[in-house]
Amino acid sequence: MPHISIKCYPKGLNEQELQAFADDLTAFVSERLNTPSDWITIDYQEMQPDEWKEKVYDVEVKPNGDNLLRKPHYEL
Repeated sequence: MPHISIKCYPKGLNEQELQAFADDLTAFVSERLNTPSDWITIDYQEMQPDEWKEKVYDVEVKPNGDNLLRKPHYEL
């Protein structure tokens, strides 16, 4: 039962674009992980750039650097 968590700067996507993104991501994960799409959940949160370091980088990225599937190509 994969759970995907996405945090990003505001992208201005409308509901239709967000749904298409979720559908595409769900299909990709379902295929690659051989998992029924009904088992996949996605958390999508937009935050302001001035919140990124405190709420994401310092809490999730930097402390978990060794466990990240894809490591950042930036430092804060």
